[in-house]
Amino acid sequence: MRAYQEEALEKILSFACDQIPAYRHLRSVVARFRPFDALQEFPLLDKETLQSDMSGYLPRDFDRIPHHECSTGGTSGNQLRFFLDDQSQSIEMAFMHLQWARVGYTPGCRKATFRGVEFRSVSDRIYWQPNPVYNELQFSPFHMNEATLDRYLHKLGQYRPRFIHGYPSAISLLADFITRNRLKTGIRLQLDAVLLASEGILPGQRELIEEAFSTRVYSWYGHSERVVLAGECEKSPAYHHFPDYGILEIIDDNGNVLQKEGEPGEIVGTGLINRSLPLIRYRTGDKARMLGHECACGRSFDRFDQVEGRWRQEFVIGKTGSRISLAALNMHGPLFDHIVRYQYYQKRAGELQLRVMVSSGFTALEKKALQEAYARKTGSELSVEVKTVEDIPLTSRGKLRRLVQNLQTGPSFSEI
Repeated sequence: MRAYQEEALEKILSFACDQIPAYRHLRSVVARFRPFDALQEFPLLDKETLQSDMSGYLPRDFDRIPHHECSTGGTSGNQLRFFLDDQSQSIEMAFMHLQWARVGYTPGCRKATFRGVEFRSVSDRIYWQPNPVYNELQFSPFHMNEATLDRYLHKLGQYRPRFIHGYPSAISLLADFITRNRLKTGIRLQLDAVLLASEGILPGQRELIEEAFSTRVYSWYGHSERVVLAGECEKSPAYHHFPDYGILEIIDDNGNVLQKEGEPGEIVGTGLINRSLPLIRYRTGDKARMLGHECACGRSFDRFDQVEGRWRQEFVIGKTGSRISLAALNMHGPLFDHIVRYQYYQKRAGELQLRVMVSSGFTALEKKALQEAYARKTGSELSVEVKTVEDIPLTSRGKLRRLVQNLQTGPSFSEI
């Protein structure tokens, strides 16, 4: 695997030096050093640098590479637009299926999902929709409360999935309901595993979910930019990085690569599967603790745990008292093309204001389209008003509050 990794890294570094303006001056470095040594001569790349000089990081043959535009999920309130090869989605899914196979998943397995997709036909009593493409039944995370969870549980009992997949915040809400009402409902699900995605797992949630569903929790680490992907194994909840997906580094506050097991630092990745915008030594902004390679599963991959960063769980309160994760509200793409910064503000349950700082190209039609997109997502449970503002102040530490709530009860301010 090391030989494959070296070869793949040499190709991506050579491609970058030949094609990308920001790296042309490093051509002699790549020619002179072995790939992993050459990599250390490349500068660290952060989101702000990429945003301010995107043209400097696009390859000369950009238009010849089949690609599509993407954006980050906007957890910082400031989205990054970038590009991925068209084939990268199928490669990504292959890696996902490979790691899910560690807990018995195959593409033919029946799955129930709790994620923030668009729900077009949710009614007062039906909070799910089929998705035959992925052989799954999608459950709305926007309508989960004490009055509706019984219907969710009964539908799960009828559907009989082998796996549940979704946000820890939504699934733990259902797990808590099951724990409190197990004797009343009599419903027993036969699950192979619960697959948790898109949010960090809070203390106690893993144990709560495993006890409620009588199965193991499986989680993984990844992001839209596709430079690092790591999943748990059969024996450990530590994240095992896929060496053929990207190159993982963990650095200290001074940018030095950490070598000692147990040291905390920032996750840095170099992607191996995307040429339309190769990200080399890309700073993810996420913190983790580096672990040794040895594991009882037998894989000698780079490992880490204790991830902190973009995965925090934050909630807004719906009309019926449902706790709606910001991960479920997450939206990105062309709708945010002219939005510089945004922030959620909630004063009353069931009502949410999206405050946006916009560029000169923002139109009334874009504002209307954004508001309609949120309405399609949340239905009657949450009314979202889009409001343009001149400024969204940062905290004294220069951080952006993604959510500000002035409710009498509910979550307090959370900083990103």
